Amino acid sequence: MGGPRALSRRAFVGGALAAAAAGCGRPEGEPGVLRVGYAANLTHAPMLVGVASGRIARATGLKVEARVFRAGPRVVEALLGRAIDVGICGPAPLLAAHARLGPGKVVVLGGCASGGASLVLSTRLAGSAPAELRGRTLATPQLGSTQDVALRRWLSRAGLRTTDRGGEVRVTALAPAVAKAEMIRGGLDGAWMPEPWATLLVHQVPARRALDERELWPDRTFASALVAARGEFVAARPGDAGRVREALAAEIARALAAPETLRDEAFAELIKLRTRPEPRDWFGEAAGYIDFTVDAMRPAVEAFARDAEALGVLPSASCAGLFYEGSALV
Repeated sequence: MGGPRALSRRAFVGGALAAAAAGCGRPEGEPGVLRVGYAANLTHAPMLVGVASGRIARATGLKVEARVFRAGPRVVEALLGRAIDVGICGPAPLLAAHARLGPGKVVVLGGCASGGASLVLSTRLAGSAPAELRGRTLATPQLGSTQDVALRRWLSRAGLRTTDRGGEVRVTALAPAVAKAEMIRGGLDGAWMPEPWATLLVHQVPARRALDERELWPDRTFASALVAARGEFVAARPGDAGRVREALAAEIARALAAPETLRDEAFAELIKLRTRPEPRDWFGEAAGYIDFTVDAMRPAVEAFARDAEALGVLPSASCAGLFYEGSALV
């Protein structure tokens, strides 16, 4: 079966490699159609509302088909499997695919969001210090997700190891709704989640926000959501790729100019994906932890890659050839 290092790497890239090997459809996708993917996270709001409003379709002149995924690794698997052309996800699964498959398979077109992730702990725990987590169970949305790496990175820096590496903290993958149910039941002690799920856990479990991930980064800035594309799509349809990037940049500019409008639109779309809508004021609170940006935050992505390599979940820390600028990979 292999040791913890092998298990961690498989968690990051096993599904993505299988998708790449299987493949489907045309390398360039379907002419005249843009297939996009994202998660039902507030950090993905510019794409979510841009698609729902029809603005991205009008800006690109393309028919837009959208799919919603549980977390970033599934978005990258869909990119590699040619199921979508462009997706929103955090850096972890992109770096994993890039490291294992080489430059040009997935490319970063730009940024989408910084911030918007927190460690939330059940109020049953007496404190928030890392030492309190020995023998505890924590959740992330998916193994290999950006939140999963962030949690493991934070634990490692605190001198703690996860149980899959012979340590004392168990990390499991749970969808946000399941994590909430498990925290209420007492089977889960906390979770590292993106917004709005971290804030919803605080109000619904009940729980407390033990750590806003922005506190761990210089200038409180880190890449939580990036705009990524299949390299084949960018190579075959550079004009469409450029228009997609411009359309997302316009959505981000709109979000910065009218944040309340974005929150209203995102709330309306996200509650369509939920069977029990949450109060609007909780959603507004969650949005306060996010900064939308077109900046791909390459220095932060490179720092993330080095940390992931040190944790044993990436075989290489190089980001060369991952970022698409103009008409070249850098």
